[in-house]
Amino acid sequence: MKFASYLRVALLTTLNIVLNAATSGRYVWLEGRVRGGAFANWAKRFRYKPVRFVRPTTREEIVELVRSSRSLRVFGSGHSFNAGVVSDEVLVSLDGYSGLLWTDRDKKQIAVRSGTRVRDVVELLSREGLAFGSLPSHDAQSIAGVLSTDVHGTGRDWGFVSQSVVSLELVDGKGDVHECRPSDDLFKAAIGGIGAVGIITEVVVQGVDRFNVEQRVQISDISFVKKNLDRLLWENDHFSLYLFPFSEKCQINTWNRTDKKHSFLGDLREFLNISIDALIAAWVGNFAAYAGSLRAFSSLAYGAKLGSHLVLESNRSFNRTIYHLHQELEFTVPFEDAFETCERFVKLYEELYPSGLPYALFEVRFTPAAHDLTLIGAGRDRRCAWIDLRVQRFARLREILRGRRGADQGGRGPSAPGEVLREPRQSGYGEAAWGQLHEVPRPGGEARSRR
Repeated sequence: MKFASYLRVALLTTLNIVLNAATSGRYVWLEGRVRGGAFANWAKRFRYKPVRFVRPTTREEIVELVRSSRSLRVFGSGHSFNAGVVSDEVLVSLDGYSGLLWTDRDKKQIAVRSGTRVRDVVELLSREGLAFGSLPSHDAQSIAGVLSTDVHGTGRDWGFVSQSVVSLELVDGKGDVHECRPSDDLFKAAIGGIGAVGIITEVVVQGVDRFNVEQRVQISDISFVKKNLDRLLWENDHFSLYLFPFSEKCQINTWNRTDKKHSFLGDLREFLNISIDALIAAWVGNFAAYAGSLRAFSSLAYGAKLGSHLVLESNRSFNRTIYHLHQELEFTVPFEDAFETCERFVKLYEELYPSGLPYALFEVRFTPAAHDLTLIGAGRDRRCAWIDLRVQRFARLREILRGRRGADQGGRGPSAPGEVLREPRQSGYGEAAWGQLHEVPRPGGEARSRR
């Protein structure tokens, strides 16, 4: 069974890379889709067949669906790992409701339909000489999905995709259409609200002039990073870490704006770097894990791992399209608890590893304290560390988080939407305003969106 699982992950990861390369980056096989009437998430590990599947192409169709359905769920790219998209009646894909609505070059803004993938929004901005101010590490999700789950990047001054949103249009549970701006409670309820207050249908994005980023990847001692974390965060526009079990080494990733020219064959070199990382994780890392030799592999591989230094266009540098097939959990904890929590996670993995855990790594990202564009998002109004990991023993991890005032990010773990919404993150997170919005009657059922 272990060998079959290992081979499946390795072969599907390889297939994804080959198809992406063969189509010059236009096709990604590892994405959520409905085929033959059955939904599968991006990792192809969660499948179900909805009673009815609909792919609307107009706002009017979406409004009619909400008004006529007892219950419906909406998904963007299926970049989730749980049963949050399961609907007793109607499952809606926004893939048919995508594309550009209008451009305002003077204001550096574009408006897009909500099913538009982030990578396509990037391309639409680029045609106008514009870019996102910053981006998260994935580009496959729909723009509505990244807002509904309050997706973030990492940075000293920048954290969340919602910071680049001028306004959004939303269809509520009664089928009424609302336009809302960042100062509106409805906007803040929709950001990170996992679709509980309605379906985002249009988004106006604020762009900035296109710019280049100097990207560095280097291996360092964990003790050095722990001692110098504040300085590293202050000195870099964007900063993240990869932590590895059974190793005292970690990977430092930094991104800084620059006026330097693009690196020679930079895009190709970046594609090769991320493809090689994915293939090593899928073929070598998982083999070492299942063979019981991960401890030896980690001490050798991460000590010898080479870094990289590239200057790329911002969207090429911030985003990764290629990943090895994996399950993913993401949690947030207060910044001051970052390393203690990471150390406990890594120790827990090392303790459980003999029971047959697959290869894993831990990505740690950071967001600033001034995030007030959400009512229940886990990063609201506090400086946060976000710990992204692959693991199978979720119950033990939640015990650690509860002791560290942590929370799992909606859509990135096994929690269903109701679990996320029943408990606001902690006092001061806008419970009163959220409660008022959550109590608004929604005749005809519910409308919830997923990435």
